[in-house]
Amino acid sequence: MKAFDRVLTMFGILLLLSFRADAHDPSMAHHEWFNAQEMNPAARQRLGVPWKSCCDNGDVFKTRFRVGEDRSDQWQYLKDGAWKTIPPDIIKEGDTPDHTPVLFINKYTGMELCFFVPQGGI
Repeated sequence: MKAFDRVLTMFGILLLLSFRADAHDPSMAHHEWFNAQEMNPAARQRLGVPWKSCCDNGDVFKTRFRVGEDRSDQWQYLKDGAWKTIPPDIIKEGDTPDHTPVLFINKYTGMELCFFVPQGGI
């Protein structure tokens, strides 16, 4: 069973790496849109970061999203089997190229950087 676990783990890592590379690959669709996105000033201040870009120090995190359990304007995303609340200061109202939710997470710390609310529903 250990060999199967290792294969499954490697598959998961390769899958994550393939998702993360999309926004940074110039040949991928909407590459310019991803690279042009900037963090909200309040989020930059809270995180204490000098950069503005969502993409330079972050990667798109592919996952599932939902509205908070209390049906408020709170958004949540699934990470490691648990629902995490998206900090309100990273939420951006602009649309995405595919009208789907997009979450950027810092590739070094795992902190949420930018979240684009889905315009076409979930």
